[in-house]
Amino acid sequence: MGDLAARLGVTPSTVRMWGTRYGLTASSRSSGGHRRFTDDDVDLLERFHQAVIAGESPRQAAADLTGAAPIPSSSGGPGGNVLAVPGAGRRTRGLARAASRLDEMAVEDGVLEALEAMKGVAVWDEVVRPLLVSAGEQWQHTGTGIEVEHLLTQAVSMALIRYTAGLPELPRDKAILLAGGPHEEHVLPLHALRACLAERGIPSRLLGPRTPVAALARVAQRTRAPGVLIWMSLKDLAVEQELAHLVKSHRTLRLFLAGPGWVDVQSVHGARSDSLAGAVDQLVETWAGRS
Repeated sequence: MGDLAARLGVTPSTVRMWGTRYGLTASSRSSGGHRRFTDDDVDLLERFHQAVIAGESPRQAAADLTGAAPIPSSSGGPGGNVLAVPGAGRRTRGLARAASRLDEMAVEDGVLEALEAMKGVAVWDEVVRPLLVSAGEQWQHTGTGIEVEHLLTQAVSMALIRYTAGLPELPRDKAILLAGGPHEEHVLPLHALRACLAERGIPSRLLGPRTPVAALARVAQRTRAPGVLIWMSLKDLAVEQELAHLVKSHRTLRLFLAGPGWVDVQSVHGARSDSLAGAVDQLVETWAGRS
């Protein structure tokens, strides 16, 4: 299993998931009960992987390669209008169809496949953000589809967690701290940022939504974190007034502020991060310069 996963460039858990969900598994076992993949098995999985990377849904790709009927979605879900993502590629359109029929597992699997093929920043900018923007616009303009946006957030979060867990083990010292503001409910971008940092070998701790600044300062002091990034989607001027205490938690700490909630806030305490790629670069530099 491990050798096959390395050959395909995916994690062993992904290969196991293909077997469980789509029946694409080893055709024989050793005398000790271990899976043994034949040359034909490997060829089938390589073609399946390439089809998914090209944008075909995993269920349909498995059906096309095996000649079987597509395996029904385990989550099912109603149909309805497909989420429109103008100008999107085949992969993103496939995920939009899955989200529109509320097929959470298909979205999660598809995002995981994209991460393994394209890496974090590209998936966020080219796949995930267009889906989330379209879902938000649909709800804003029609008053419908909030369930699609919620499902997307959940499925993408889980895919990012699974992807990060499958990356090589990271150092444990002086991890970057990532947190939502004290009133921030939505931290999906922080899951993406953690995954991107892990790709670069940078450890981070995600403290989650609604993190009080005072608590963040205590953690920064305790762990000697070289950098802290606070995400806010909505403006909260009270947070700006608390940042001075945070940056004094230790002398080498660098503070970064990300999200639309900081756009019009003139902070003297932290540097703005205007994109996922920019935040990754800033935090990689910060971690490399840790003392």
